[in-house]
This record gives sequence, structure tokens and C-alpha cells, in this order.
Amino acid sequence: MQNSDYDVVIVGAGPAGLLTAREAAGMGCSVLVFEEHDEVGRPEKCAGLFSISGLKMLNIPLSQSYIQNIIRGAVFFSPSGRSFVLDVERPVAVVSNREMFDKFLAQQATVKGVEIVTGEAAIRIIPSDDMPSVKTSNTLTSAKMVVDAEGRSGFLARYVWKDWKPKGWIPIIQAVVENHRMDKDFVYLYFKEYLKDFFAYLVPIDDNLGKLGVAAMKDTKRLFFRFLQEEFKHAKILSTTSASIYTGPPLKLRQNCGVLAVGDVAGHVKATTGGGVVYGGLCAIETGRYVANFLLKGTGIREYQERMNKIYAQLKSIHKLRILISQIPPKFYDYVFKAASDIHLDTWLSTEGDMDRHGDTVKAMFKSGVVLKLLTRTIFQILKDVLGIP
Repeated sequence: MQNSDYDVVIVGAGPAGLLTAREAAGMGCSVLVFEEHDEVGRPEKCAGLFSISGLKMLNIPLSQSYIQNIIRGAVFFSPSGRSFVLDVERPVAVVSNREMFDKFLAQQATVKGVEIVTGEAAIRIIPSDDMPSVKTSNTLTSAKMVVDAEGRSGFLARYVWKDWKPKGWIPIIQAVVENHRMDKDFVYLYFKEYLKDFFAYLVPIDDNLGKLGVAAMKDTKRLFFRFLQEEFKHAKILSTTSASIYTGPPLKLRQNCGVLAVGDVAGHVKATTGGGVVYGGLCAIETGRYVANFLLKGTGIREYQERMNKIYAQLKSIHKLRILISQIPPKFYDYVFKAASDIHLDTWLSTEGDMDRHGDTVKAMFKSGVVLKLLTRTIFQILKDVLGIP
């Protein structure tokens, strides 16, 4: 092998890239991270809602430097306005300032010796069994291994994996609004007849400010303002951002000539919510450890594959759940929410549910008989409505 500039070069200083870097450097690798933006964490394109248990799995301490709010539950609204309240009555998630969260991860990485170069956009990843490299507008940097953590664009991935064509990206508009008039201890999810691709949400920052998002394949801007007028006409928009969320399955982007992929670009995302930090982070940690073990010891391939397969099994289950949910006509949410309240599903979920492992939660619901109760009660509610029984 020729001499390389670094053991590992990573493209992208988002959570996936930074966690990969943290792990690899922590085990003794020299690591360089390229970030195209001038500052880590900008622009902010995410609601920043993370489960406390998920952050613990990623070895990310809770810190006031990035935490904006603490959440104890969720409220779901059907198209007619019927609600289902899930109150866990304990802290289960945090709302984060994504810029400060990413900067916190960057600090974790740099403490381990990671070098981060901002304002330097990669324009090509060049795979090579001998020594892969990353080309920017100013440099060509070689490494023993390269990790693509570029995010959703896939601009670089197309050069490495010719069949990179993920389906399931949905445009989203998110705004920071003031005067939301909702309880800051809960997040709010809205299922609308006209939002067939995804739900709308409000994630409170505090008693006054919140992050409001609407995702749709078409007419996203128009539907965003329609939702705003219907549910939050008293609120004032302070800022808006646009991005995309991934609702597809995890991608099989195998190691190719010294190049690996982690995070959104590899589909390491919960298809039900579009959240990629926890699962992308888990994949990143495994990738960082594998890279270090492989480069420093020549070991770890089988263990890496086994651990990634377990994470992929979770992501595939979540994607199947996403497909199932998408088949439910919006008008049926009234019946489902009423049935969920009748069988006290909130009580079961508060003790047995998992905010990240949706697939495991559904399996547990089947095993415990909760699904059968929910279906039976839902059918009962539908028949009552059809037959006009009060």
C-alpha cells in the first residue's frame, strides 16, 4: 500500500460523519473530515427531536449546550381533529438546537484527534483498492479508507455505487414559529386528508417558539401554508428551511474499493419519521470501529457485517411499518384513535413502547394481543358508524 495522508478521510460533518470520525480516532486512526459549509451544523434542516435512550446508545451525553426542550409525550390528531394522547409522564426525548448539537459532536471528535476542515466541498470520491482519495476544488487527499457521509444529495455516491438511485425522498418545509399556544411538554403530529405522503408536526422549543414541519411530494409550499392557516393561524413565522426526508429502505452500499457509506446517503433513516440521527449514528459507530479494527489490526470484517445486519433488520422492519401505515386511509384515523383510547393503548405504549425501535414495538403489540384488541375495537367503531348506532 502506498503512503497515505490519513488513515481515514470522511466527507460530511453531520452526525453520521462525526460519529464515524469519533470512533475511528478514538481507536487510534488519523482522521480528516471535510465539510462543505463554513460552519458545522449549518444550515439547520431538522426538527432535532431525539430520544434520550437513543442518545445514550450513541454515547452522547445530555448537555445544556444543545438541549432546547425536554419532551414527555406526543399528541396525534386525525383529519377531523380527534386526538390520541400518549403521556409517558417522564422525560423521553429532547429537542435540540441542531447547529449546537452538531458542534457538540464535532467537539467530541476533535478531542479524539479528528481534524475537521470546513468550507471545503468534496467534488469526487475516487475508489481504489490501493489508496482511495477525495478530491475537492483545492486538494486531492489520499487515505487508507474513505467514508461517504455526505447526506441526502448522493452526488459523490453516484461515482462510487453506479446503482445509487434511492426512492422515498419527500420534500419538507420547516419553519420556526412563535406563539404556537401548545403545551411544550409534548410533540404534535397531524394526519391530514391533503397530506397523503407524510404527517405534519409541531415540535415545541419552549412555551412560545416551535418547529413546524410539512412534508409532501407535490405543492409542498402551498400545503405548508394551508396547514399553518388551519392549525396555527395565530402563529408568526420567524424563519423557514427546506430539505427532504427519507422514507425508503436502507440501501445495500457495500464497501467498494476502500469506500464506505453511512447516514442519510446510505438510507440509515427511520422510514416512519424520517429521523436519521439515531440509526445513522449506530451505523456510523459500527463503521468507525470496523475501519479502525481493519486498518490497525486487520480484523473485524465478520463482526461488522453481523452488527450491521442487525441494524438493517430494524430499519427494514420500520420501513415495512411505514408501508403499512401509508395504506390506511386518512379518514380511518378517527376510528383508530378512538379505539386506541378505548383499549388504553397509551398506558401500554408508555411502558412497553420504544421511540426508536418501532418494529420491535409492533412485534410486542402482536405478542401481547394489543394489535388484536385494537383491530377489533376499530372494526366495532366502524360498524357503529355505518349502522348509525350512537
